[in-house]
Amino acid sequence: MAQHLQRGDQRRTHILEAAIAVFLEQGYAGTSVDRIVQRAGGSKATLYRHFNSKADLFAAIIQELVAQMTAPIAGPRVGDTGGLAATLEDFARTYLDVLLEPRSLALYRMVMAEGARFPDLGRVFFDQGPGRVAAQLADYLRQCGLGDAGTSVELLAREFLSLVRSDLHLRALLGVGCADSSQRSEMVERAMATFMNHCLGETPV
Repeated sequence: MAQHLQRGDQRRTHILEAAIAVFLEQGYAGTSVDRIVQRAGGSKATLYRHFNSKADLFAAIIQELVAQMTAPIAGPRVGDTGGLAATLEDFARTYLDVLLEPRSLALYRMVMAEGARFPDLGRVFFDQGPGRVAAQLADYLRQCGLGDAGTSVELLAREFLSLVRSDLHLRALLGVGCADSSQRSEMVERAMATFMNHCLGETPV
């Protein structure tokens, strides 16, 4: 049974990789399930065992990227601020690295280019992507005891993400420079200092 599940997971991953390649080559409008099956091999029946539609495939791709971004704050967590700074810094570095990957940027550009013609595409991308990252970060901050005394923990999460992205994401999207590792580290450090000092009234150690 375990071996069968492992093969199923591998097949699912293979289909997702094929779907990403076709989406980036053909755009959302130009991508069909037939074309994805052709790239992935196998049959439509196999694809439909894992995904109901092209839209489900796209949502799963975004969910995979979000899982990578949020790995540092996923799983069992202790609801106190003891390890908050270290965990947030780890999260921020991971989030920025995944956000600036060429594949992530290409998917983002595709949604921006085709979102006006396919409103559901933009909604799915936001709900399963940026919206989910912010919600998971807010949940982590809430478990650490933040958000009391009238402070919106959701707002804190969005502010922190904005600080980390700064203008690095926009510059990369526009093709006017992708930050190297030292520039990313500097931005994470500045984001941490601003967030801990001004939003939480603490100084990161």
